[in-house]
Amino acid sequence: MSIAVENINERFDAAFAIHRGSRLRKLMRGTVGIADSKLLEVLLKGLRLSMKRKASLVWGEEMTVVYPEIASLGLGRYGFFAEGLTKLVLTQVKPGNTFLDVGAQLGYFTLLAAWLVGDAGQVPSFEPTPQTFDILKLNAGEKPNVRLNQVAVAAYQGTATLNDYGPSFSAFNSMFNANLPQGSGRVRPTQVRVDTISIEEYVAERGLTPDFVKIDAENADFEILQGMESTIAKHHPTFSVEVGDMDIPGVPPSKDIVRFLQDRDYAPYEHVDGEFVAHEPRERYEHGDLYFLPVGSQRLPASNISASSLSPKA
Repeated sequence: MSIAVENINERFDAAFAIHRGSRLRKLMRGTVGIADSKLLEVLLKGLRLSMKRKASLVWGEEMTVVYPEIASLGLGRYGFFAEGLTKLVLTQVKPGNTFLDVGAQLGYFTLLAAWLVGDAGQVPSFEPTPQTFDILKLNAGEKPNVRLNQVAVAAYQGTATLNDYGPSFSAFNSMFNANLPQGSGRVRPTQVRVDTISIEEYVAERGLTPDFVKIDAENADFEILQGMESTIAKHHPTFSVEVGDMDIPGVPPSKDIVRFLQDRDYAPYEHVDGEFVAHEPRERYEHGDLYFLPVGSQRLPASNISASSLSPKA
């Protein structure tokens, strides 16, 4: 059951502080036994196995995660994943909003958005990989305000070949060859044929007015943006977009994403040391998320979340 709204600011701030704290603080204050969690992570990686387990989220819900997958480890230990994006969603997504989760993976942001938008809102969630989609369905399939879509989002409607790296590396599933982290061993993907759709087509078919679009599509992010020109011009949603230059053939540099949205009157932000700051475009990007608000809209909060800015369905 979700916790009371008046306690949410304190809960999230505490979780963020633990995550940013020293190793000792993490060991003492984590939501699970972090030492045990680390041992399990090392064991599973060594055996090249994966294991499902439950994670308790900051606002009181539970979800199924897959150890030793990277996002799952964070969710299991701290009850959240990706501080900057979590803060952005908490401060920008309101009751009645429509939140598009493109690249939902196991469903953390789908669940967070579903809690925030309440019964009057909608959360279309997109995840094409069959094994990953099954876990997403397990986590969010019963939510009345969530619509799950087992398709890949692209610039067109059709089909594409997806590289599936398995449960332990589901964050790297992509239409492109992934650069897996060091220590991954020789992980060979399974190729899966998946349906594709553009946001333009999806929004038009269902008469949606998107307020927030989260794009985390492992190097297909720029193509997805190109497939929603009219949606951007008409609705001006807030964006979170994954960036990172990995020199993969066929993938445009991340600076093209920034330029694309700036040319459409968006201001870029980044999350640095617990605060949102204006982003200065670069020639090359490390892996991370950037946030884009329409020029002239409210600025992002500098640091702490205001409890009054949160009014989800309790």
